[in-house]
Amino acid sequence: MDKLWYLKRCDIFHGLSKPDLDKVGAIAHERTIPKKEIIYAPEDKNEVMFILKKGRVRIFKLSSEGKMMTLVILKDGDIFGSMSLIKGGVSKSYAETLDDSYICAIRQEDFHNLIKDMPGIALGLVEKINQRLKEAEDRIEDLVFRDVPGRIASVLLKLAEQFGKDNSAGTQISFKITHQELADMVGTTRETATVILNELKEDKILKIEDKYITVMDEKALKEWAGKE
Repeated sequence: MDKLWYLKRCDIFHGLSKPDLDKVGAIAHERTIPKKEIIYAPEDKNEVMFILKKGRVRIFKLSSEGKMMTLVILKDGDIFGSMSLIKGGVSKSYAETLDDSYICAIRQEDFHNLIKDMPGIALGLVEKINQRLKEAEDRIEDLVFRDVPGRIASVLLKLAEQFGKDNSAGTQISFKITHQELADMVGTTRETATVILNELKEDKILKIEDKYITVMDEKALKEWAGKE
């Protein structure tokens, strides 16, 4: 896969000239990581920022009881591990591949040298971190102010926006989602997620086939999420 083509899709490198992209490409080391592998864990001293070229990566936390809470699912072009670029920054979460994934890794020292020549990249990184903070605030709002059905509806709307592909039935999320995975995204049990998904299917708001979820009635789903 063309490394520079994927780097151009990353927000913080958007708009760079070909010579500048070549400089980024020279310090971005490509890796292939198999499905279900942990890339980093809390307290890892990992002085590397990652760019997801292709695949899916889940960022999650574990409670003291071992309960998982999925924070975000990343798509092609997303960056993660950016706390490693801040001196003394340590990750408080896990990063795990959900598919066989292709990533670029940039060491902290190389990135710091890069932004001396291209300070606009630092601004792009700050904007990306601010975006993640806004998304975290939205998740907190969901957990505090929405009930479980509302949280499930909100997450499905977000996934359809990020990963959706339109078809004759509606907007299909482009990867399979198990009931347990959805439960982990909203902080509930698999059994509760199953009950709510079945109700959404019965109301013809969702279509679920072979773990692929299609949003058939976006307006009704927004009403469930309290966004209408």
